[in-house]
Amino acid sequence: MHQLAQLILLVGESKYVGDYVAKNLLELALVTYERSLGMHVSTADVLHLLGTIGMSESSYDSARRYFERALALKKEILGDLSISVAETLYLIGKVQGNSGDIEDALETLKEAMQIQIYVNGKDHENVAAILNDVGVIQLRRGNEDAALLCFKESIRIWEMRVDKKNNFIGEVLLNVGEVEFAKENYDEAINHFIEAMSIFKEKRGVDHISVALVYYKLGKSYFQRKEFPSAIETFEKCISIRTLKFGSNSLPVAEALGDLGVVYLQKDELMKARDCLSGALQTMLDKSSNNLSAAEVMFHLGKVMIKMKYYDEAITYFQDSITIRYRISGKNDLGIAETLMELGLLHERKQEYHKSLDCYRSCLQIRKAHLSEHEFVADTYHSIGVVEQSIGNHKQALVEFGAALTIYQKCIGEEHSSCAKTINNIGLVYDAMKEYDESIKYHKEALRLRQLNLGKDDLKVADSLDSIASIYQRQAKNEKALKCLKEAMRIRTLHLGNDHLEVATTLFGMGIIFCDMNELDKAMSCYDVSLSIRQQKLGGKSIEVAQTLHNMGSVYALKQEYKKALEHWTSSLEKYKEAGLAEDHHMVTCTRGNISMAESLISG
Repeated sequence: MHQLAQLILLVGESKYVGDYVAKNLLELALVTYERSLGMHVSTADVLHLLGTIGMSESSYDSARRYFERALALKKEILGDLSISVAETLYLIGKVQGNSGDIEDALETLKEAMQIQIYVNGKDHENVAAILNDVGVIQLRRGNEDAALLCFKESIRIWEMRVDKKNNFIGEVLLNVGEVEFAKENYDEAINHFIEAMSIFKEKRGVDHISVALVYYKLGKSYFQRKEFPSAIETFEKCISIRTLKFGSNSLPVAEALGDLGVVYLQKDELMKARDCLSGALQTMLDKSSNNLSAAEVMFHLGKVMIKMKYYDEAITYFQDSITIRYRISGKNDLGIAETLMELGLLHERKQEYHKSLDCYRSCLQIRKAHLSEHEFVADTYHSIGVVEQSIGNHKQALVEFGAALTIYQKCIGEEHSSCAKTINNIGLVYDAMKEYDESIKYHKEALRLRQLNLGKDDLKVADSLDSIASIYQRQAKNEKALKCLKEAMRIRTLHLGNDHLEVATTLFGMGIIFCDMNELDKAMSCYDVSLSIRQQKLGGKSIEVAQTLHNMGSVYALKQEYKKALEHWTSSLEKYKEAGLAEDHHMVTCTRGNISMAESLISG
């Protein structure tokens, strides 16, 4: 019976039989050994082999049971410090890691390494192999520094034992690149990936799947550095190899194709982005309807649809993404929160404010549960505040902005640019509530923080100056208002040139103030330049052109040049109609009244 078991074992170990046949033969050998030999090393060896088959099939629970039975036998027969015990512990650790039991995996791998060091010394290649796996576990735990130490020590040992172009060193270099990527040291990550690539190409061939993997990781790194042409090139090389090895409709190809689509999205090459992402999604859904990667691709497709102004399609993609995540991860998945933020923003853009609030508040609930007082939680409070502000719920808007500001100040500091953003919005709410003293206080603080963070010449500084000027104008502090607008004008001209629409808007505001100050020639000069820009950029059929003509007519009326006033008001009325304003719109009725007044003054 013992000889029969050996024969079965030899056939089961043969490379010429598949895992299914091998597993059945090994289980038969196991039964035979247990009956004939009982507690014997050969029985443990069969259990060990059955465990490795379970690993290859990703049947980790089954593999673990076999390995643990083998371990118990080996410890009983060979003692706790046997190399064979260390080998089985090592595989148990790998199974635990693959199953997500990373804390158990770490302890098991450390136990295996202690035995290897005791028997073979700290510079043995088995120690290097275990160090590499411990590093992977530490990286998954988020302990990048500990992972890096493990990988560097593994490389040190390998370089003592083998040549520097060894595959093992390539694998460890790849992992070092992963650590640097996690630490956002993208230059270092790229350097290590390229070094690993060189080894894999030499030892395994230029079209090996490990080469494709490195191209994929390089693509991710180049993307983070916003080196989009390099990202596209490396993703395409990855796709080429994976297509050759796995077929065009395989998940590895879909993975890289999805990331390539995200690159095109960032480059605003929307048709290419849509094609890549749609192709990736089709493959993923063909393989499984419950796929988190598919949910991620749907999320990005939603963003593509927004940019293409296909809002209904965007909503569908976002909702489908949420459905998949909910089915797989439950309702409190952070990916759902991120998608809800995008969906809320889309509803806000469509002025569907109550739907937007529902999305933002659901997002807030998830983020608070996971993140407590985190910048993302503050972002969500801020978004809720913006919607409450839009629908005129000023007091509630102040509550939401106040919550956002408190978290921002606590998490990222009182002088961070995010604080400036929220403080600016608080100023706008107080402005809408006609509490001008409070409003200007917040706008001045927002201005200070923006100048501190962005420099005195940033366009957001110009926005704050606009807000302050608007309040000064309402308070009849025209000189102060004009000073702010002149500085805003300087900044905008510096960045945008002399003929930008924002420059035209600033000139329009300056014209209003000059008019209030009875400096009519200066007002007309501002309106004239503003009109020229607006006509050039917007054409004749725009409300902005009509408004400028209307104000120019008012200046002529103040100068008692009623024919010119009538001419400009008549042109203004025509432009309002061409822009689609109804007869009862307040701008139309106001202009009609002015025309009647001018006609009366001219005829009288």
